Amino acid sequence: MIDRIEIVKGPAAVLYGLSDPGGLVNIITKKPLDVKHADVEFRIGSESNRRVEWDAGGPLDQEGKILFRLTGSYDEGDHQRAGGWHNQKFFTPAFTSKPTDTTKIDIEYTRQERHHAFIRPRNPFVGNGFAPNDRWQPVDQDYSPITDRDYTLNEGDAFSIDLTQRFGDNMFLRATVSETTKFTDMFNLVGCCTNADDVFTGISNIEIRDNDNTNYYVDFNANFDIGETTHTLLVGAQRDDSDGITQVYRMNGSSGALRTAMMDAVPSAPGGYPVTPYNVLTNEGKNADGTVQMNVTREQAQDLAIQFKADGVGGAVANPGTPGFVKNESFFVMDQIEAIDGKLNILAGVRRDSIEQNNLDKISNTSVQAGFTYAVADGLNFYSLYSESFVPNGQRVDNRVDPPLVLIFDPSKGEGIDVGFKFDLIESKLSGSVAFFDIDRTNILQSNPLPEPPADEPIAFLSGLENSTGYEAQLFYTPTPETQLILSYVHNDAKIEETLIAGAQGLRLDQSAKNAVSITGRHTFGDTGFFVGGNWLYREGPIQQFSIVRREWAYQKGYSTANVFAGYNTEIAGRTHTFRLNVQNALDDTYYDRTETYALGRRWFLSWGFDL
Repeated sequence: MIDRIEIVKGPAAVLYGLSDPGGLVNIITKKPLDVKHADVEFRIGSESNRRVEWDAGGPLDQEGKILFRLTGSYDEGDHQRAGGWHNQKFFTPAFTSKPTDTTKIDIEYTRQERHHAFIRPRNPFVGNGFAPNDRWQPVDQDYSPITDRDYTLNEGDAFSIDLTQRFGDNMFLRATVSETTKFTDMFNLVGCCTNADDVFTGISNIEIRDNDNTNYYVDFNANFDIGETTHTLLVGAQRDDSDGITQVYRMNGSSGALRTAMMDAVPSAPGGYPVTPYNVLTNEGKNADGTVQMNVTREQAQDLAIQFKADGVGGAVANPGTPGFVKNESFFVMDQIEAIDGKLNILAGVRRDSIEQNNLDKISNTSVQAGFTYAVADGLNFYSLYSESFVPNGQRVDNRVDPPLVLIFDPSKGEGIDVGFKFDLIESKLSGSVAFFDIDRTNILQSNPLPEPPADEPIAFLSGLENSTGYEAQLFYTPTPETQLILSYVHNDAKIEETLIAGAQGLRLDQSAKNAVSITGRHTFGDTGFFVGGNWLYREGPIQQFSIVRREWAYQKGYSTANVFAGYNTEIAGRTHTFRLNVQNALDDTYYDRTETYALGRRWFLSWGFDL
């Protein structure tokens, strides 16, 4: 379970224009504590959602050298969209051993299982997506293409061992070994568009994904002085091995040949359709409960896709998958230098990466990071940071050839600069930052925008140069210990600067808002036990859904959304109890929170937690 979430500041806060103000987050899982504790929380909410979570642990011996913690949860419920449902369980046992005062070993295992219907539908559109008169269908945020046989299984295991060894007060070593496995089995309906009569003819879809990752990490930290400067040196290495396979089996009801074959194989399927077509505006053709009628079982959908593909029937896809792997080895050195009595802090680092992938020669790259902070005056610091990145691109599988072809692409590279001021005023009651950023990224992997690209066009390609330039400001105000406010603003010009695709130069990056504002706050009413808070976000439109020529029509208007909460802490029979009400999307605004995908409407949750 999660212990805390840290905000990561800097140009990454709006990296490539894809994030909102406030920055990226760093999630820290719960580690064993040296005090005995136990608590439980129950939650109910909209759409019959129910959840219970627990957290217990403490020392297992009198000396406190062996610690234990068990966290977990179970939740289930229905959904705003017809046919939606889920159930999920999660648990994490964790041990900490302290054989000496300078040695600590953490062992953690996590198991997660989630069963659900596919509840993230994309808004269908009329046409093929590239004609000037194409448009989204005016469906509402509860639009549901969930079938009566929808089922997705996600399960995963994660195991890690962490060692921290101290050598005196100024040196320590950290080493981690972790293993993660993920498995997904999905059976649902896919498709992008309707005909001119608003009728959606879907594709039965089975996707099976199996992924494994092994990570080795070690670093050495040392603090020392050289002359009038103080150094914090970090030297480390990391190896990341990933392998996986994805299988895809589909039957497209738009193919007349496939429907003819279906009528022979499954006589009960109306018209030979794997999925019964329906009108997205009137729901005509759907079941009485609002679900879409799937005319084949999951086993039939996979077996028939294999059979039809072997028989050369159009509209059938049967890709049993091709194993892929990525091996990344990294070495890095970083030094933080403090000088001029602490007024000047310098950061300098270098990293060497070597990447191996299927059918691709080993690629190596050296990237650097350098920056400084200088105290201009009490409570006012000027800073600048330059950084480079080197990230492997994912693989793609071309199912148009037999056998399917695994496509490998060179890694993407990034270069960014961040310049600004940080301030801390009024005895730390008012703090914040103002910054300018300029980020370039090359070798961006993009899928071909055409649903079915011609044989002479690739299914994916690398673009030229993308740039994100702008400025951001963050203000933290704590007038009293009971009140905290955070105000964030970002202006971001994110667009394609260079590309081989005619007409794409100058297009805004998808999902990037030119201006965005967020406000987060919390207030506690003295010693009464009552507290309230929430956050509000506004993103200026138009917000392009795709950085693709001829799809400029696919954008959403500006929108705002808010989440609020209120709670009460009290003591009952010697135990601390917390009652809390959360309301998500309190404004009930309609907007896309992912590409072409509506966010859920207003939802509420009421929780009750107490210690045991």
